[in-house]
Amino acid sequence: MNIRNLRRKIFHMLALIFAVIYLGAGWLPAAILSISTLVLFAIVEVWRLRDPNFPLNIMVSRIIKPDEKNRVAAYFYFVLASTILIFLFPAYIMIISVLVAAIADAAAATVGYELGRHHYEARGNLKSFEGLIAGGVAAFLITLGAMFYFKGFFPLTSLIVASVFVALDYFTPPINDNLLNPISVAVTLTLCSLFFTI
Repeated sequence: MNIRNLRRKIFHMLALIFAVIYLGAGWLPAAILSISTLVLFAIVEVWRLRDPNFPLNIMVSRIIKPDEKNRVAAYFYFVLASTILIFLFPAYIMIISVLVAAIADAAAATVGYELGRHHYEARGNLKSFEGLIAGGVAAFLITLGAMFYFKGFFPLTSLIVASVFVALDYFTPPINDNLLNPISVAVTLTLCSLFFTI
């Protein structure tokens, strides 16, 4: 994985701070921090996209993809998704969704870049089946472990969440995955809680 992508993944991991604060300090501190961060990032993105002389261009360019130069960057969508999750879902669902979206995506990208040998194209992006499998395994293990911590042993729910993650990663819908993946995982967990009495 090149340095730019590594920086991006590490930066996305910062969203895990919201989950940690939600777990340790409760809803209100997590909500305040997420909204504050969202507003700050919105200001940065509007300023960056409108002003060619944006003073933080060098710093921001190190954590965004080249094709994000003229559009809203991924980090904004991840914070937006985290904020939506905090307001609409229970704590355990928010935390698991952010963990899966951040860590499983990083696992897929890292394994795909380092070990990927069998490639396929998804909406103009070259991906690998090795990365896809790694992301699915990570999503399963994260969900299984976190569900066990919060609610109990739910392997079927974990498998369903992993399957949703793999499907989204494979088909790559046009919606930014940093927004789509966390919310999709949260909706999946909510539906599973209705069917499996979590």
